[in-house]
Amino acid sequence: SGTYTSVSGGEENKATGQTSSVSGGSKNTAQGERSAVSGGSQNTAYKFGSAVSGGNLNWAVAEHSSVTAGQRNQAKGEFSSVSGGWANQATHARSSVSGGARNMAQNVDASVSGGFLNKAVGRYCSVSGGKSNFANGETSTISGGIGNKAENKF
Repeated sequence: SGTYTSVSGGEENKATGQTSSVSGGSKNTAQGERSAVSGGSQNTAYKFGSAVSGGNLNWAVAEHSSVTAGQRNQAKGEFSSVSGGWANQATHARSSVSGGARNMAQNVDASVSGGFLNKAVGRYCSVSGGKSNFANGETSTISGGIGNKAENKF
């Protein structure tokens, strides 16, 4: 255990980062300094200031990253967030995925609001929903639909 850590309840939880905490659930780990896991099961907050609120098998991997709920979600970029859903990833700084399944926000300030198999790959781009949409290129936007591509070539 780290210095000033706290495990409030649950089963097989660990708070190993300095001033980290786990509030409950099972097999959760708050590893980063000032990291927190509120509940759920098998969730991990790895880095400084990272947090997982609940769900199952969620990872907040980068500094100040967060996963709110869902299953198998990963927030990998600094200040990135995944709000819920299944198997979503926010991989770069300030990227976000709000929900849905198997969506990826893969660049700085990229976002996916929901849907299935959507990718926001360009900087500052967004996909609001739908299925298998691909926003690549700076500031590209897709509102929805199936199999759409938005690419800027500067």
